[in-house]
Order: sequence, then structure tokens, then C-alpha cells
Amino acid sequence: MEYVELVSKCIFFYLIIIISLRVMGKREVGELSVLDIVIYFVMSEVYALSISEPDQSIWKALIAILTLTVLQIIIAWACLKKKKWRDFFEGKPSLIIYNGMIDQREMKKQRYTIDDLMYQLRDKDVSTPEEVQFAILENSGTLTVLKKEASKLKWKDPLISDGIVQQQVLQAIGKDEAWLREQLETEGISDPADVFLCLWQKNGFFVLKKTAQNPAEMQHGRHQHTAD
Repeated sequence: MEYVELVSKCIFFYLIIIISLRVMGKREVGELSVLDIVIYFVMSEVYALSISEPDQSIWKALIAILTLTVLQIIIAWACLKKKKWRDFFEGKPSLIIYNGMIDQREMKKQRYTIDDLMYQLRDKDVSTPEEVQFAILENSGTLTVLKKEASKLKWKDPLISDGIVQQQVLQAIGKDEAWLREQLETEGISDPADVFLCLWQKNGFFVLKKTAQNPAEMQHGRHQHTAD
């Protein structure tokens, strides 16, 4: 009878955790945030205790897992709505190389060694940092590399991200919000809040509207035009 109860618990909690992970959303293993990892560790601990302790109430463990699931959903929703929450829980990507120059201060801050950098550059078929226009250390620990000859961007950071005008970026490029609005109006966009992503490229702008819901609409949401 004891073994039957153990097997039943294993099957029950296996199904509960699978359902919980599906509800929390799809994430690749390499893209898990610190919050995701903490949630999964706590879930696994609750799962282990509920199986190893015969006197442990199955409902207590179930409530704990459901609480963690709801917590994860709420925080994920908050991260989607506010960039500050997203930066707090998931962190920000770090610019490691810009125009062939290595930012040693940022590497020390991220505890990222030169051996790590060179290994990941070689993995991208890059032999020297001088070949790199941008190298960004993502939150997942992977290195995104854009070679100089392949770079289409005039500036590395988006001018608009999720409807929010990035004022510090405009200051860095010597422009203001009035200039940005003027460029958007030439494409029939009156409000920056309607823009999901805006990048400044050498041949114009890449603009993706917030209203895009499928690949066909996303294609229509892209605009390019030249500007000084």
C-alpha cells in the first residue's frame, strides 16, 4: 500500500508541475531568468518533500505549487507592462564590445572574463574584437555578436521600446523627441506609444507597430525611410 501511494504521488505531482510550467509560459532553458530558476528550485523541493515524507499532506504541497505558479504569472505580467520591473527581475543585457573596443569595466561588473569573451567570439567565427561592431552579453549568458561589415544599425539601442521613448538614447545621438515624432509622422504614426520597436539604421528606420498580431501584420508594420 505504501508503494502504491508513492507511485500515485509521483504521477499526481508530475502532472501538476507539467501543467504549472505550461501555464507559466514557454521559455527555452538557456533563456530562463533568475526568477524562473528560483521558482523551479522551490517547486522541485516541495515536490521532493511531498514524496519523501509520508505524513506530508498532498494538499499543502498542491497549494504551495499553485501559489508559486500564480506568483510567477503575476510577476511575468508586471514585467511585460513595465520595463523597470523587467530590468529588476530579469536584468539588462550588457554591451561588452562597441566598435571593436572592449568595455573592461562592464566585464568586471558582470564577472565576465577575457577567456569567456574570446571563447564565445571564436564560437561566432570571430578571431579578434576589432572585427566586432557590437557584442552584447544577454541575460541568459549568451553573447550576441554583430560584425562590422554586417551591421545595418546607425545606433545600437532602440529609440522606442514597447511604446516608451528612450530619452537617454535620443540625448546620446543628439536628437530630441520632437525630431523622433517628425520621423514617425512621415509614416503615419502620430503616437510613439503605438510603436513596439524603433531602430535607427543607416538606410532609415525599422519600425514595428504594437498592433502587429501575426507575421502578415508584422510585415506591414515595418517601415523604412531615410532621415538626417
